[in-house]
Amino acid sequence: MPDFYQHRQITTIHQLREFDLDEREAELKTFTEKREISLVLPALFSELQSPALPHILDELQQVGYVEEVVFSMNRMNAEEFAYSKKFFERLPQPVHIIWNDGPRVKALYQQLADAQLTSYVPGKGFNVWMAYGYILAKEKSTVIAAHDSDILSYHREMLMRLCLPVSHPHMGYEYCKSFYGRVSDRMYGRVTRLFVLPLLRALMLTIGEHPLLEYLDSFRYPLSGEFAITSELARTLRMPGDWGLEIGLLCEVYRNTTTRRVCQIDLGSNFEHKHQHLGYDANKKDDTEPQVDQGLMKMAREIALTLFSNLASEGVLLSESALKSTRLAYLRLAKEMILKYHDDAVVNGLNYFRHEEAAAIEAFSHALDAAATQFNEHHYEPPQIPNWNRVFSAIPTIAEQLIEAVAEDNKV
Repeated sequence: MPDFYQHRQITTIHQLREFDLDEREAELKTFTEKREISLVLPALFSELQSPALPHILDELQQVGYVEEVVFSMNRMNAEEFAYSKKFFERLPQPVHIIWNDGPRVKALYQQLADAQLTSYVPGKGFNVWMAYGYILAKEKSTVIAAHDSDILSYHREMLMRLCLPVSHPHMGYEYCKSFYGRVSDRMYGRVTRLFVLPLLRALMLTIGEHPLLEYLDSFRYPLSGEFAITSELARTLRMPGDWGLEIGLLCEVYRNTTTRRVCQIDLGSNFEHKHQHLGYDANKKDDTEPQVDQGLMKMAREIALTLFSNLASEGVLLSESALKSTRLAYLRLAKEMILKYHDDAVVNGLNYFRHEEAAAIEAFSHALDAAATQFNEHHYEPPQIPNWNRVFSAIPTIAEQLIEAVAEDNKV
């Protein structure tokens, strides 16, 4: 049953009723006559062998309003890249593959390193960032949409809903973030439910109300990987190069536009994609320290570091004692969440595994400890990829070089 709740900071666009999808897509296509849309899909080569990406292509074959599809990929050799070009041929839209660890694009990354702008680290952050750069270099598209390549429940309606608020000439949004339920026989989304949301509220208790924290807390699914953005805004955003990508992007949007131009949109329930392992065993008998550099533990640590760094950049003093208090507040709030989620699950006839949820909170508290130590003792600074305005200014020829490199790579 839909609701119509609106947060006081950002607009929430709900899924209130069924509608004629063909009619809405036709409407969106009229908007793209003046506001072209590019779609970005960051991907690993291994995802071509998964059930999700072929299904996504089936849906995209029916989409007529996207000007181009840019697959930004890594972890593949020349033979696999050639296979990828064949794999995507069935799409009716123009397709461009950015081979991030191929020789031509790697040469561009070397120029960026030589200019002391950034150093390439394979991963989603650089895949998305380089796709942005390619689209911005061509100066054609007004809107850039992006979503992951592992969405098992993908439907083209999701893309239409994501693009419409930023493309509609009378709405004026510059950034649209998705939210959805991740539910099958149980609730998923542990990092959002059991770490990010209670951590944001713990920070509010520790340091007091802060506009950035309230803004982040207004997003129903702050770690969702689906968003649409105007090209103008995309030019100004720095991008985290680690698991802090989604939170870091939200913070960059906060600083570079107004909350009136930010919205979140419901993409529907039962959103299904791959599940990360926790990287922590609550039943181990030895006294060794838990590993915080794998699975969801690594994700939680890097998200916490991104939050701490962004708060520090806002002038918030995060002392050792403040972070200790934050950890204790986090544990209390997260454990209170278990009861709420349990009751929600019971009423909806879902399985709920309280011990697993408690083990996840214990794991995340260790990750939070590790983040606090790294932030305070090692003078942590987040790995930020510079915005494209700076890159185009520092290396005036890189736009043409990037267009040429992708064109040469994609020759049949």
